[in-house]
Order: sequence, then structure tokens, then C-alpha cells
Amino acid sequence: MINNPLLTTRRGALALVAGLLTSIVTPATAQTSAVVAFPFYSGEQALQGLYQHHLPALAQAFEAEAQALTAQARRFCAHPGERADLQAAWRRALLAWQTLSSPAIGPVIERRSQRQIDFWPSRPPLLKKALARKPQNLADMESVGTPAKGFPTMETMLAGEHRVEHCPYLVLIAEGITAEATALRRGFDELATRDWTTDEDAARAAFAEWINQWLGGLERLRWMQIEQPVQRARTAGDKRAPAFARQSMADNTAEWRAQWQALRAQARLKPEQVSQPPQPGQGLIPIEALLMGKGHIALAGRWGQALDAAEAAIGLLPSTPSQDELMALSKTLKGVTTLYQAEVAAALDVPLGFSDADGD
Repeated sequence: MINNPLLTTRRGALALVAGLLTSIVTPATAQTSAVVAFPFYSGEQALQGLYQHHLPALAQAFEAEAQALTAQARRFCAHPGERADLQAAWRRALLAWQTLSSPAIGPVIERRSQRQIDFWPSRPPLLKKALARKPQNLADMESVGTPAKGFPTMETMLAGEHRVEHCPYLVLIAEGITAEATALRRGFDELATRDWTTDEDAARAAFAEWINQWLGGLERLRWMQIEQPVQRARTAGDKRAPAFARQSMADNTAEWRAQWQALRAQARLKPEQVSQPPQPGQGLIPIEALLMGKGHIALAGRWGQALDAAEAAIGLLPSTPSQDELMALSKTLKGVTTLYQAEVAAALDVPLGFSDADGD
């Protein structure tokens, strides 16, 4: 959330969002009124910042949380009882996963990890069939369809009546998530050592993938996970509740915030970087810095304001938002999408296009 005293009241927060949305159309901003000279950043330098300094730590964090999830699942099955600790471990692993995979790039795309461990909704008939087969190890799990594995299926099992004979399958799901987390960590570790200057074509393709997938990650959050379920529920006309990815609304909102924060980290300068621009080879170079380095000062200002408006709107979102509140949030996020499509990607010399690796 934005650290602003206006956010201490809902009325003040609403005023902040309105002000930010209004200011997006203003070319000059307070942040860029005293412009600091930013260096020009090459695509290779941007990739180095992303793959060497930013993503490896996120991959390590996801692997650690996945390992903790497996350990907790084994403890639960050894001594069945209160499942709150296992549910808490599931949530921590889920948020670490979303932080790493928003947007989905590199090994996450190559391995189709979103489909492998986060295919939703889960399919109860397929789960019932898998439980009847009683797989014994991860090799047996390879023949089980993805809608009966991963985070959504574990959530379904934890929400239902616990049966001791199903516990080995619960552990196998956790082990499968851990195996994928380890494979992703190794993939990102390998990319961390890559010299992007040795292959211009590969670097150009990887940079374009990042810029395209950032938009894909935003639209996956805005449309697929927030607006589309609301629209489908309204179209059904029978007052049914939207079918979001997670069964608990609080889990959905926590997950959306984690995705947004991951996207924002790759897009927005930190406050201290406004006067001290990120240096190549020392850390992540966000999209806003790339715009500044190419001389798109006014666009960078409007980009920052659009991101701040979205940040404020997500900060306002209660743990159990109404459909109207979700549609308002989607509209604010759409402002970021529109600016990105209309100006930001073009300013970075990257054509936007659909990839069959997008989403899950």
C-alpha cells in the first residue's frame, strides 16, 4: 500500500484514488519536475537485472516455502488433527508462487508451471478417480491430470472432510509442488549466470518476452482472475457467486495483492531510485527506469501515476470485496493496461503479440 496518511480513512483513500486517476492525464508530475539524468539501459542490462538480481531470490523463497509445505503435510498425516498449520503453510507457498510467477517468464513459461501446479478450478471427478488409483510416488502422479494436482486440489482436500486413507495423496501433491519449485529454482539459477551480450537474438527475444508477459501477467490478474468471474456470475442471472480461483475470498484478495506487488516491483521505480537511478549490474531495472533512460520523461511520469492509482485501489480493497468494488478495481487496472498497450511497449521498441505460452 502507499504510505500516505490519507489512507487512514476510507473517504481519504477514495479521494487519493480519484486524484491519482485525474492526474494521469497531466504530462508533468511532481516526481519528474526536477528530472535526474538516467543512463540509457540496454536490453541486456535489463535482463541481467531481472534474471541475476531479482528472480533467483524469489525462486529460492518459493522452493523454501514448498519444502515447508511438504514437511507440514507429512507431519499432518503422521499425526492427523487440526489442519490450520497445513492450511497456513499452503497459503505461504501459494503467495511465494504467485510472487515468482507474476509475470510468467523464463522457466515458468518453458515448463508451463502454471498449468502443472496451479490449474483451476480443480475437477472433483478427476480427483476422485486419482484417489481410487492410489498413486504411490511422483512417477505414478505423472499419469494424473493436472486438474487433480497442485494448489487448487490441495485446497479442495483441506476444505473437505479429512480421510486418513487420502493422506498419502495429499503428501504427493505437496511433493509435486516442491519438485516443480526446485526445477524452477535451478532454471533461474542457470539464467542468473548467463551472459546476455553473447547472443543478440536470444537477448532480444528474452527482452520482448518480458515486456509482453508483464502485460500478460497484469491481464491475467485483472481479467481472468477478477473481472471475468464477476461478469460470468452476472450473466448467469441466478445470483450465483463468482467462481474465483480460491475458495476463500480472503485468500483471493491476498493472492491478488501478491501478484500486483510482484508486477509493480518490475514496473515502478522505488522512491529512492528517483534521485539515485538504478545502476546496470547492481539490481533490477524496472520498466519506468527504461522509459526514463530512453528520454520518455513525460510518459514515465504518467506511467508512474497509473501504477500508483492501481496501488491505491488495491490497497483500498477489503478482504471480502463486493462485486462493484472488484469491477471498480478492474477499471483502474485497465488504465494501466491501456497506457501500456498504447505507449509504453512502443516506447521500449517491443511489439506486443499473443503467445500460446501466455497464462496457464
